[in-house]
Amino acid sequence: MPRQPTALTDAEAAAERGDHTTALRLLKAAAAEAPADTAIAYRLGAEYAHLELFDAAEAEMTRALTGAEHPVARFHLGLLQITRGRFDEALATWQALDALPDTHALRRYKQAFEHLAQDAFGPARERLQAGLAASGSAPALDRDMRRLLDSLPPG
Repeated sequence: MPRQPTALTDAEAAAERGDHTTALRLLKAAAAEAPADTAIAYRLGAEYAHLELFDAAEAEMTRALTGAEHPVARFHLGLLQITRGRFDEALATWQALDALPDTHALRRYKQAFEHLAQDAFGPARERLQAGLAASGSAPALDRDMRRLLDSLPPG
């Protein structure tokens, strides 16, 4: 017998087809049923971020970091902090990513932002390309990093 889809799977499918209202409804219900589920907290945070509800997004990403380490949620939280002008806070959030292997996509993305803070576009570009070639990220973050890479000035 086929496995029944979970609320998380259904919410991800709804978001992929652009039905963010349904995705948000499903994720909020799933979070109410399983408040300790960090995967649901992360996905809910990502959905809030997509809808530009940044305070709620940060709260859910932070909740996703309680308990087990969730590197994708940690990177996404730092990215939200940067977009809100809180670069030092993002660097503190990302500090734990230094424990990842140097070949991990999220560590390479973090390094790219450290170069960007110094207006070192060449090294930032190299780190972004290395991150895109690596594993350990998430498709939505990879898309964001590809857009960032495409927006960098030459050199």
